Amino acid sequence: MSALLPAAHLYSWAAIWGGSGYYSYVASPIAFKTLSRKEFGALQNKVFPHFFLAQTLAPLVIGATAPYLLGTGALATLGVAFIGGAANKWWLLPVCKDIKEKRFILEDAGQTDSEEHKRLTKEFGKMHGLSLAFNMVNFLALTGYGYILLKGLIRK
Repeated sequence: MSALLPAAHLYSWAAIWGGSGYYSYVASPIAFKTLSRKEFGALQNKVFPHFFLAQTLAPLVIGATAPYLLGTGALATLGVAFIGGAANKWWLLPVCKDIKEKRFILEDAGQTDSEEHKRLTKEFGKMHGLSLAFNMVNFLALTGYGYILLKGLIRK
C-alpha cells in the first residue's frame, strides 16, 4: 500500500479535528467578543455553510481513506460525527439564519421590545443551543475516533 492513503486518512482527521476545535472554541468566542452582534452574525453566515459541510463530509473521507478495516467503534464515532455536521448544515443552520433575519428586521424597525422579537430571541436561543450541542457531539466523536486512530498507530 502506498503512503498516500494513510497520509490522506491522517491529514483528513487532523484537519477537521483541529479546525473544528480551533474555530469552535478559540476563534468564534474571540470574534463574538470583538464584533457587534450583527457583524458576528454576518461572519458566521459566511463561515458556517463551509464549516458544517466540512464537518459532514470529513467523516466520510476519513472512513473512505482508512488504511485498515474499520471496527464498530470507528464506524460509530464517524457516523455520529457525520450526523452532527449534517444536522447543523441542513437543519439548524437554515432555521437559525431565518430566525436571525426576522429578528434583525424587527430591530431595524425599532421593535426590540415587541412580543414577536422576544419570541424570536427565545426560539433562536433554543435552536442555537441545539446547534452548539450537535457541534460538540461532532467534535467529541472526532476526538473519540482520534483515540481509536492513536491506538492503531501505537500497535504498529
